[in-house]
Amino acid sequence: MKKLLAMLLALVMVLSLAACGTEPEAPVEPEAPVEPETPVEPEEPEVTEATYTLGLGTVVSQTVEGKAQVDATFASVVLDAEGTIVAIDLDVAQSKCPTTEAGAYTAEGFDNRTKTEKGPDYGMTVASPIGAEWDAQMAAFEAWAIGKTVDYVTGVELVEHNGHNVAMNEADLYAGCTMDITAFQAALADALNNTVEFTADSFKLGLGVVTSCTVAEATADAAGSIQMYTDYAAVVTAEDGTILAARLDAIQPKIGLNSDNTLTAQEDLRSKYTKKEDYGMTVASPIGAEWYTQADAYCAYVVGKVAADLEAIELVEHNGHMVALNEADLYAGCTMQVGSYIEATVKAVGYAD
Repeated sequence: MKKLLAMLLALVMVLSLAACGTEPEAPVEPEAPVEPETPVEPEEPEVTEATYTLGLGTVVSQTVEGKAQVDATFASVVLDAEGTIVAIDLDVAQSKCPTTEAGAYTAEGFDNRTKTEKGPDYGMTVASPIGAEWDAQMAAFEAWAIGKTVDYVTGVELVEHNGHNVAMNEADLYAGCTMDITAFQAALADALNNTVEFTADSFKLGLGVVTSCTVAEATADAAGSIQMYTDYAAVVTAEDGTILAARLDAIQPKIGLNSDNTLTAQEDLRSKYTKKEDYGMTVASPIGAEWYTQADAYCAYVVGKVAADLEAIELVEHNGHMVALNEADLYAGCTMQVGSYIEATVKAVGYAD
């Protein structure tokens, strides 16, 4: 019994000593609140401008049997770096010289509107197998051409149908355009001969056409002529209408008017730009420059300008021509009569979409 009591007493002493030797735990300090990280603003995606090519082409034909008519098809096109069509605008000037009741040719009453500008006045709906007007069918052709190459569009197989060469085997095209597309193909191919590069992140394409008609009657000494000349311009603009690039060309399809009122066709129907040195302006030019060179200078001048800037250019009579003599930077490279060129360019800007 005594031993048991001694052991219990010893155990109590050991536990007491252990309790005395243990230091109380220090209170745990609360952790400092973590400051939230400042959110990182996402970087704006870098806008990169792509390089494109603007082209302008035409194909011209004449009719001199029983009427004086010039058909000119114009193609403005934008290609990306791979040669794919990303924008296209086509139009046709079907110029017909009016006649008097006596059958004499006259410029009075000449309608200078293009087929697109005529809209429903062109009157194709009734004859169309799909009941569509010319401008609607042209829009369908343009929509079909987007995403294709010029080689593909110009290489489409055509089928003779109702007297027209149509793309009947291209079902998605023929569904919206049953017209003869031969001239469209030729004008588009020609557009590769009058081009300029530009860079942009976005743009709008426009085509402007200006046609005039003059009639010189035949005399006893010389044949007369019917002149239905056309100046035309293609532009690409920014959203605010600023011109990013431009192309210019002109045609002079003169029809001979004989004393017996019969007509004679002109053999060379190439455009002024296509003729290059064959046009023969260098000798007469005060700056010794050919037409296509001066056209390039004009196109370079209009870049960076809006339609109002061009309309404000004062033209001065000089050597029988209305020129931009007071616009020194323009006149230095282009001494030609530019009134109708400006008109065509302003039209193109207005039609850009």
